[in-house]
Amino acid sequence: MMPRMWKTILVPHDFSSCANHAAALARDVAKIHGARLVLLHVAELPPMLGLGAAVVPEEGGAPINVKDYAMRSAEAHLHDLANRLRTDGVAVTTVATTGNVASEIADCAKREGAELIVMGTHGRTGLAHVVLGSVTEKVVRHSAVPVLTVRVPDGD
Repeated sequence: MMPRMWKTILVPHDFSSCANHAAALARDVAKIHGARLVLLHVAELPPMLGLGAAVVPEEGGAPINVKDYAMRSAEAHLHDLANRLRTDGVAVTTVATTGNVASEIADCAKREGAELIVMGTHGRTGLAHVVLGSVTEKVVRHSAVPVLTVRVPDGD
């Protein structure tokens, strides 16, 4: 039986240490398989803020749309992360968007032709899990492709 070869790996990233651990593991898998990584950040904006509300990002700066500000910030962070991963010889593309996180992950996986999703999990249990929910759990339950979940080592 031939081992499974993944050519495109989706890595949803929320800029947490948990997501950094998942990205590092995804990089290692990509190196083994010669795969391309797709780094995805989904900004989940409160409904009113997505309608063109303005924010002043710096003192004395001109007001900008909250969505535009979120996208610029996400793109800059993704660009930095992608450059770090590329130094290891891995092909990396980035996607920044807004919307429902779990839905956008599924949509991006389909659009990019991802054969594997690698994402972090905080491992919440009990009331924290009930109250906060779990994007990772939603993706695992509804994904059409395998999902590799990465838990942050204790102490991180």
